[in-house]
Amino acid sequence: MSPLWRDELGAYLSPYRLCLVRMKRGVRPTPVAEHEQRLEGVKGDSFGPALEAFAAMLAQSPWQGTATRVVIADHWARYAIVPWVAALGSAQERLAHGRQLLAGLYGEAVEGWDVRISEAPPGAARVVCAVPGELIAAVRAACAAHGSAILSLQPQLVAAYEAWRPSLPSSNAWFVSVEQGSLAAARFGRQGWDRVHGVRIGSDWMRELKRLQTFGRLASSSPEEGQVYVDAPHAWREVAAGTAGAAEASVLQWLEEPQGPMTTLQRLGRTRRLAA
Repeated sequence: MSPLWRDELGAYLSPYRLCLVRMKRGVRPTPVAEHEQRLEGVKGDSFGPALEAFAAMLAQSPWQGTATRVVIADHWARYAIVPWVAALGSAQERLAHGRQLLAGLYGEAVEGWDVRISEAPPGAARVVCAVPGELIAAVRAACAAHGSAILSLQPQLVAAYEAWRPSLPSSNAWFVSVEQGSLAAARFGRQGWDRVHGVRIGSDWMRELKRLQTFGRLASSSPEEGQVYVDAPHAWREVAAGTAGAAEASVLQWLEEPQGPMTTLQRLGRTRRLAA
C-alpha cells in the first residue's frame, strides 16, 4: 500500500492529558477516531502517567499498528537559539555548541537529555531543543511494542509552528503556543527563529495575557510588526474576549481553526485546543 493511503495516528502527551487522533489517509485525510484523557494526580515533572496511558491506548483498537506522529508538551522541552559560528564546520560541532548553550541556561537539569538542532543556511541562527532522554526512549519503546512506526517526534512549539505556518506572516512577529502549565514563544525573522522563550505558567489569565503583549513589544519597534500569533486552548480565547483591553486586542492574534482538510498534526492540535 502506498504511504499516501496509510492511516496515521497523532498523539499528544502532556503532564495533564493525552490526546489521540487517527486519520484515514488519502487525497482528503479524514479523522476516524479521537480520544482525550485527563491525567489526575500528576506530581512535578513526572511523565510516567502520560506514558502509561499512551501505552495502554496503543494496545487497543483503533490505535494499534499505525504510523505515528508524536508531539511532546513544552512542559518537558527546553529551547535555545544557537548563533552562527563560522569556525564550527560539522554538524557534530554545531550540536556540541548547542549542548553547551543549553547547559549554560539550564545547568545540570538537561544533562543526559536528548538534544536536537535545526538546519539553517550559512550565517543563520539555529534552534536547539532538549527533551528528557528517558521520555523519548519510553515513547519509542511503547510504539515498538505495539507495532507503531514513529514518523515524527516533536516538541509542541515546533509542531504547532509548522502546523500554523501557512497562517503566519513571513517574518517579524511572535508565535506563542500555550498549554496548561506552560507557555513557549518564538520570534521569527526572515531567516527563521531568532528568539525563543519557555516559561511555566499558572491560572492567572490576566498576567499571561500581559506577558503575551510584552512579547509583541519585543518583536519590533514598528507596531505593525509586533503582532503575537497565539495557538491556545479555546477556553483562553473566551477569557481573552472578556478581559483583554484595547492594547492587548491590537497585538494578540488568536489563531482560528483552519478550514478544509487537515494533516494529522493539524487535527491533533485542534483536539488539544478543544480538550484543554
